[in-house]
Amino acid sequence: MAGVVEVLRSAQVPAPVERVWAIVSDAGRAPDWFSFAERTEVLSGDGVGQRRRQFGLWGNRRSEIDQEVVAFDAPVLIGWVHKAERLDGKAAPTLARSTRFTIELQADGERTTVTLRTVQEPVDALRGFLMRTAWTREIKRRMDESLARLARAAESG
Repeated sequence: MAGVVEVLRSAQVPAPVERVWAIVSDAGRAPDWFSFAERTEVLSGDGVGQRRRQFGLWGNRRSEIDQEVVAFDAPVLIGWVHKAERLDGKAAPTLARSTRFTIELQADGERTTVTLRTVQEPVDALRGFLMRTAWTREIKRRMDESLARLARAAESG
């Protein structure tokens, strides 16, 4: 086994946890803050078991990710797994056996600590090496951008 690849980024958002939760738990608000998403559609369900499709860009290619919510504990945790990934309408190359993304919120008075985490299990050692080098830099950059955008969205209500 190649071991997991984990990327974690945290920041304080100058808004109470309820306001931040209202943003991060609403799939329709993803484009307001989540740098990976130009649009997210709810396909079915609510809470744990909800199925979503996220549309965006990966480099210069159109991406689609089918997600299933596997953790939902209002107002502190939402997490999903990737069920399918497509680039330009075709199945994306398989780098990971599994991908999980979580958003954790911790109240701190009128501020909220937000932690974004992705954990992936590479298919093999070579893909794990590729993910740990080039992939993690881009994921960190996009997570940091997401946290900055979330702070702006929460401040504006």
